[in-house]
Amino acid sequence: MKLFIKTFGCQMNQKDSEALLGLLQEEGYFLASSLQGADIVLVNTCSVRQHAENRALSFTASLKNRVKILGIIGCMAKARGEEIAQKMPYVDIICSPAKMVEIPRFLKEAGEGKKTLALEDGARPEEFYHSSFRFEKDRAQVVISTGCSNYCTYCIVPYVRGPLRLRRPQDIISEVKKNIGLGIRRVTLLGQNVNDYHYDGVDFVGLLREIDKLDLEEISFITSHPKNIPSDLFYLMAQSKKIKKYLHLPFQSGSNRILSLMKRGYTKEKYRRIVEDYRKIVRGVLATDVIVGFPTEAEADFLETKEMLEEVKFDFAYIFKYSPRPHTAAFFMKDDVSLDEKKRRHKILLDLQKRISLNIKKEKL
Repeated sequence: MKLFIKTFGCQMNQKDSEALLGLLQEEGYFLASSLQGADIVLVNTCSVRQHAENRALSFTASLKNRVKILGIIGCMAKARGEEIAQKMPYVDIICSPAKMVEIPRFLKEAGEGKKTLALEDGARPEEFYHSSFRFEKDRAQVVISTGCSNYCTYCIVPYVRGPLRLRRPQDIISEVKKNIGLGIRRVTLLGQNVNDYHYDGVDFVGLLREIDKLDLEEISFITSHPKNIPSDLFYLMAQSKKIKKYLHLPFQSGSNRILSLMKRGYTKEKYRRIVEDYRKIVRGVLATDVIVGFPTEAEADFLETKEMLEEVKFDFAYIFKYSPRPHTAAFFMKDDVSLDEKKRRHKILLDLQKRISLNIKKEKL
């Protein structure tokens, strides 16, 4: 039977789908090049925003009675698995991120008519990352950590991917070397917050130094957190000929009051100092994430966020409307910014950032 995975969400989800496809290919499954040729469809989901969940649910519903085996896997499976099992009884497999390594067994059982609801959390076994299947021929993504223990009040990640779990440095380096053996010379290191990496005396900068010694053309990483960015990271980025001069550093809000409610662990003043250091030392590209409409966000708070965009002039900014996520602390706050107001603020910042990005592009010509 031919298998297809539809992926929603971030690069971490893309890497999960890639690793899972490689695992299934080694188990003898044929990979369908498109949805139309598939007998089995797995929908790898994201729960960071309600919109992502809605898209995944709508897509899954459209496949009812169209494929032999249908599964919902990933973050939304963990967050809403029991609900999905009740509302979508035609879904054969519902599997959390931690249990993906067992999907070959779940597929076999589904072929025998057994449904699976695997929602447990836990450490992901290292063999999940061992296949040689890659989506791209010239770039690979390498997971250095899964989960998160920061518990920002709006973020569901710790509840669907579990607490921070680190891969061993030797396992990460072995995977990078395997990619080099496959002819790949560009790698991206992935973590919810790469700065949190500390394993037996090896911190993130130490890990980067070791990878920088390997036969690579380019090393990049996402995502960094402003609260604990290493002081020596920028100097390494500036000195290295391989580490990409690109930093994704979400600030989320320009209001200290909102940042405190979000439990982000820094102020807008600290964020600006980090940006100043980065631009002085690295002189690289800067990207960010922004949330509008967080509970109690007043017009004055929003204008501080707008001011941050105007002052910093990010190369890229990913701007989102706040949506309450179950299990999070903010879920229990009143979602008191209307949808219309969120849309208004969202559009203002989108239009502003488009102008900023266009001006930066013109200046570089």
